[in-house]
Amino acid sequence: MENSVSVNNQKRLSSMALFWVCLLATVGIGLTISYCSGIFGSVSAYASRLPFRIPKWLVIATPPVLFVHMGIALFLVLNNNVYDYNQRIVRNWTWAFWLTLFVATAITPYFIYHGMPIAAYIVSSIATALALGTAILCYRGSIGAGVVMTVFLIVVSLIMVYLGYWAF
Repeated sequence: MENSVSVNNQKRLSSMALFWVCLLATVGIGLTISYCSGIFGSVSAYASRLPFRIPKWLVIATPPVLFVHMGIALFLVLNNNVYDYNQRIVRNWTWAFWLTLFVATAITPYFIYHGMPIAAYIVSSIATALALGTAILCYRGSIGAGVVMTVFLIVVSLIMVYLGYWAF
């Protein structure tokens, strides 16, 4: 009888520490990459090329909101315990999609504010497809993470449509 009991001895960060690491790392690294694209100086310079005017405050505020959503979704996925092989595979694929989505989201402003509308649209389309896949995988890991990524998906889809209108 004693031989059939298994104990999980993995050491994990506390939930609060994991939350802050996920959120601060995602927002910090993402904003550093995004804001180094020239978003502050180029909002006025390229405003005349955009299809219709968007308030400057919205342009500056969009990246932090997107990265906060990504950080919260990552926390909600990582905070769940993984007990079997299938859950581990889902978590690994979620990591792969999430990291690729993070890179695509972080580099999109570079193409926008350097006057490359077709490249911005392509990267935004890739980010939207990755957001869809990440949302589906997040639903498998946590309903809350899936809901947060669905909101992210809606915002990224709207950005993609806007950039498609600008590019074509």
